Amino acid sequence: MMKSLIDLRRKNTQWNIGQNPIEIMINRREKVNMGGYMDEVESVTGPFVVRIFSSGGSPQEITTLAGQKQVDRHFGLLADYQADIQAGTLVTDEFEAMGMKFQVKAIYPQTIAGEIVGYQGELERVT
Repeated sequence: MMKSLIDLRRKNTQWNIGQNPIEIMINRREKVNMGGYMDEVESVTGPFVVRIFSSGGSPQEITTLAGQKQVDRHFGLLADYQADIQAGTLVTDEFEAMGMKFQVKAIYPQTIAGEIVGYQGELERVT
């Protein structure tokens, strides 16, 4: 019973992505412990077929030590259970789609009975 529910949810996620699919390649920067110091390693992963959607909100201005920047965080992402998309303090995933550049700010696994059926993410449009 549970296996069929997991398969159904994975198919539903793929169907949803298929309504407006976009193929992306992820440019990843990862901080790796090199035995006493941290080094930044760059790699490319993909392609992944995802769906990018508007999640509401409007651009905001953020003040940092370097000055001000405009942040546009009203985009979200839906990916299937096999996608390798990450976000965190040690990894930065970025990609280009629809003529814009995005950074993955958060990625949330969607699960049923401990099995991943898809991923939902928060994106920031960067310039």
